[in-house]
Amino acid sequence: MNATPADRSVLHVVAHQDDDLYFMNPDLVRSLQDGDRVTTVVLTAGEGDGVNADTDDPARGAVPPDFAGYSTARGCGLRAAYARMATGDRNSPWRREPVDLVPGFAAERFTLQETDGVCLYFLQLHQGAPTERGTRTRLHELWDGTSRTQATLPVRGCTVGETQHITREQVVAALTALLAHTRPTTVRTMDPDPEHDGGKEEFVCSDHADHTATAEFVLAALLRHREAGHNPVVEHYRAYANRFWGYNLDPAAVTEKGEYLATYAGLDAPPSCPHGTCERCGDRQLGPDPYRSTHMRSAAYRYSPTAGWLRLGPGGRLNAFGTLAGRLAFWTETGPASGEWKGPYVLGDGWLSPTVAVTGVPGGPGELVGLRRQPVVGGGVTVDVVHTVQDADGGGFSGWRTLENPDWAHGDGRRQREAGVPSAAVDAEGRLYVFVRDFAQGVSLRRRDTDGSWTPWQHLGGSFVQDAGTALTTGHGTVELYVPGKNTVWRWYQQESGGPFVLDDTLRTGRPATGGITAVDSGEGRTCLYFRQAGTGQVMAYRQHPDGRWPGSGAGLGGHGGTGAVAALWAPERGAREAYLAHRGSRGRLVASLPDRDKNVSGTHWRESGGMFAQAPVLAYDAAGAVVTAVVGTDGRLHVRRQLSPSVGAPPGPWRTR
Repeated sequence: MNATPADRSVLHVVAHQDDDLYFMNPDLVRSLQDGDRVTTVVLTAGEGDGVNADTDDPARGAVPPDFAGYSTARGCGLRAAYARMATGDRNSPWRREPVDLVPGFAAERFTLQETDGVCLYFLQLHQGAPTERGTRTRLHELWDGTSRTQATLPVRGCTVGETQHITREQVVAALTALLAHTRPTTVRTMDPDPEHDGGKEEFVCSDHADHTATAEFVLAALLRHREAGHNPVVEHYRAYANRFWGYNLDPAAVTEKGEYLATYAGLDAPPSCPHGTCERCGDRQLGPDPYRSTHMRSAAYRYSPTAGWLRLGPGGRLNAFGTLAGRLAFWTETGPASGEWKGPYVLGDGWLSPTVAVTGVPGGPGELVGLRRQPVVGGGVTVDVVHTVQDADGGGFSGWRTLENPDWAHGDGRRQREAGVPSAAVDAEGRLYVFVRDFAQGVSLRRRDTDGSWTPWQHLGGSFVQDAGTALTTGHGTVELYVPGKNTVWRWYQQESGGPFVLDDTLRTGRPATGGITAVDSGEGRTCLYFRQAGTGQVMAYRQHPDGRWPGSGAGLGGHGGTGAVAALWAPERGAREAYLAHRGSRGRLVASLPDRDKNVSGTHWRESGGMFAQAPVLAYDAAGAVVTAVVGTDGRLHVRRQLSPSVGAPPGPWRTR
């Protein structure tokens, strides 16, 4: 990749002072270490109960609340953590100044003096300001219109000393102004549609309401930013829901994350605040051990990225698909195996979630399935599954057709919003199968038959499945679905083309980490799975035996840590360890293993290359049989690397950027 830090601007928008440290690291620290322009916006004052003392301390109940003091201490802690991440010195100084975002709404901006490319904005919306109704303000009430305004809570030493009363429109306009000012190539924010706690009989949302409202505000601002012609990559991070699934960070990443959280908590703070504003710098509610929080051990996308968004389409041209600023993005080769690309073509209206499923008849038009968020009467939001088909010549697309979703008929709109990232596959006769995790945290299916008609949604079963499935068309023309669960991988398969799906309860993969699975046909009617092991992040292979049985556990392949789905292509006459493999490593960059020229040389050969990228990488054979690797960088551009010759073991050529 030939992108430079000047090409990459990353904007984080969070609700509270520790959200990015818990839920977006290590992505955040990698962007800082790579020299990207990094801006973080904290919407609320994060004052909580106003007591800056260990939540496990039995004596904290006797400490009087100091809301402005606790917010001040948390801000100091966040700046110390950023300074340490960016410069290695927690005490690296900041320049502090007021900034008028929009008329009637000013915020504080802190710029790291050692580098003007690192900025923090504190908007200080008061989480619990008294209202005329005798209640306290909440960010989600400002978003949904229950509250007309929300007060700010100035911190000590604040350059914006007066309390402001802010409307919903001012928040959206302020974020839109910040988008215009920072011109981000990547936007990172919270989960707009968090899952419920599947272990409870009643509906209990797994996440903090401020996180959800923050994501809603960001999406509203991004729609306006898009109208001005800007199309950044958008990433949403799970928050409290991480506790439900296999931890996806390796021990080194957890240790590093813990060090920065310790700085935020003030565990390495000097005896007195260097700015003279805090009695105790840092968020002391975390206590002396940041590792006691389950938030430490994962960093996962809400819309689990897949490794299947590059495919050989009409005319022998490779096509790449993604989303930019909530719309379908499409890149295509200029000719068969040309290695030259054009695009992106950014298409459609509405708001499409970041991950789309890509399938189709081999060599034919692509069929895409995604999740679309759209407003409904009364001010709410619904999420439907949508489908589109590429034109026969590989050019444009028909419009999106709604497939509704498995919980469409239910009166509670919260159920509809939990629809999972779709998986899709086309069988040998052209039937399209669309799979989605439903509200019950099982799997539902909708099928388009050979005559073009669609069946209703059908619940296949399953429980506590992750939002990270993959569908595969086998060499026999049947379709299989693999979905990570809590302790192993779920599998549904067909015994004949067009037949019903049967649950296979014989898999014993071991516990998969959050973040996706890849299934490939490895010949002889055998499927091979690639996923990550919970707690270590290492790449695992799990290959079916020739007689159809499955092994008792997966095989570890290493892989330099990292998170997310593993891209895989089967190499002729090779084994599971000698496939073409690629994934997002611990530094956020491509880590790939290519088979050796000598087929007697076994094992993986991991090598890191390129710059930091978003989502997951992808691999595909082009029309000449050469392997092509592609990623979408945090610069918002497509980066492609092609084998120098179409033979097993041939090295990859240079990165090309589009």
